[in-house]
Amino acid sequence: MGDRMIASRWRDRVVAGASAAVLSAGLVACGQAPVVEAPAASTPAPAPAAAPAKPAASLSLLEPTDGVFSGHIDLFRWSAADGADGYVVRILGSDGRLVFESPVLTATEARLPKTVALEPEAHTWTVTARKGGDVIATSPVFKFSITP
Repeated sequence: MGDRMIASRWRDRVVAGASAAVLSAGLVACGQAPVVEAPAASTPAPAPAAAPAKPAASLSLLEPTDGVFSGHIDLFRWSAADGADGYVVRILGSDGRLVFESPVLTATEARLPKTVALEPEAHTWTVTARKGGDVIATSPVFKFSITP
């Protein structure tokens, strides 16, 4: 058998992943100059396409708006959030204390109970929309002040 034939068979029998030194030694023994080919780069499988993100439900506060009001405020209104089955209203005083938190409501408005009177000071309020007990949206924080 000729040297080329032996070298060809040698190359055919080299197991994938054999070191370049083993391949070179075999070819040199057959009188041929080694030809070293880089192993094929492994290409990672493409990542599965991500499912499009569901837009978060939105919630807008309607009344009272940001601002200063004189007198008594007891009605709070907001827009409905898609998919919501309940809402919780939170009102905080100027020092961050919880002034009022509603039970879960199904309507998009809340009237403060007669036992809750908002003091003449700055307040913030938010509404959290829920579905099956999970929070699906939170409104921006509105700030209002009550003057005597």
